[in-house]
Amino acid sequence: MLENTIYRLNKEKKLRVGYFGGSITEGAGASEWNRTSWRARITTYLRGTYPDAEITEIMAAVGGTGTDLGLCRCEHDLLSNDPDLVFIEFAVNDSGLPAEEQMPCYENCLRQILNYKNTIDVVCVFSATKSTETQILETGDFPSRTVQAMLAHHYGLPTADPGDMLRNQVALAGGNWLNYTTDNTHPNDEGHLIYTDVMKNALETWLSGETPDSLREREIPAPLSAADLTPGKLIDLCDCTDLLSDFTFIDKPFKKRFPHYFKANGIGSTIRYTFEGTGFGLYWIMDNESGAVTVTLDGKETKTLYAWDEYCKSFSRGCHVFPFKNLEFGKHTVEIRVSEEKHPDSNGNDISIYAFLTL
Repeated sequence: MLENTIYRLNKEKKLRVGYFGGSITEGAGASEWNRTSWRARITTYLRGTYPDAEITEIMAAVGGTGTDLGLCRCEHDLLSNDPDLVFIEFAVNDSGLPAEEQMPCYENCLRQILNYKNTIDVVCVFSATKSTETQILETGDFPSRTVQAMLAHHYGLPTADPGDMLRNQVALAGGNWLNYTTDNTHPNDEGHLIYTDVMKNALETWLSGETPDSLREREIPAPLSAADLTPGKLIDLCDCTDLLSDFTFIDKPFKKRFPHYFKANGIGSTIRYTFEGTGFGLYWIMDNESGAVTVTLDGKETKTLYAWDEYCKSFSRGCHVFPFKNLEFGKHTVEIRVSEEKHPDSNGNDISIYAFLTL
């Protein structure tokens, strides 16, 4: 089923492998994310199995995010690195999306990848957690996996379900998810090995066919969803520096999430930005010193967004928020102003932004 991957490995002697998903693909729970996670082990497996081929890994997974953000990240984080084979894993994280968004968001990502080049190979990967197991026991499946399996079938894409094997091993070990995960969600090294074995076995089957004479072009069927599937965009604020007189550039990474970011100079700091589309969001830092912003759309509707929640008491993280969706398509202007308001439990009014998100 991965004929073009077979060709690239055996004829071109090079393959660019993209991993697009959430924290389980990123490596959370593994003792060494870039060595003992299933992602790292599969890259190592491919390099060992095809020593004459140049295997390049593209790590485009971001923990705690689903395809609602993925449809904005897809081009910026994944496709800009020119992948030939993509593993897409969002079943767990998309289970937190509203039901009406699960199909269009995932399909939007699939279509961006498939339209990028018609010789790309894609594998849909299904993960699992104790929470999704509860849904399976109650209803027979969890909705996001059902939706993604439907879309994989619609587009003729292979699927791998290491999450189901993990569930089976947990059951055989007495039902305690902490035998194979660190927190009932993220696999420990043994859990990542279960994922790895399932993926290796699948790849051994898919890559066992004869090498074709040339790359084969894929025909992309009509969308299954009736929703608007226009690709989203991630606009790094480095591309908007003329608008950022009230913000300071911080030229250092933030927790493997952002390579850099812009920090507001204080309460009242303001950005005005005009975009074309149907929605607008922020990709920003949430921590225990974070405050709030007011976002005004087209000089009319204003919403207050807090860059703080209960999790900020324990750790800082990169998050996204979409204050405006389903707008009439066209040009819109937003004004983002650092508010004097903050959550009562926050220790400050800091606001730090990495990117704008547009739909």
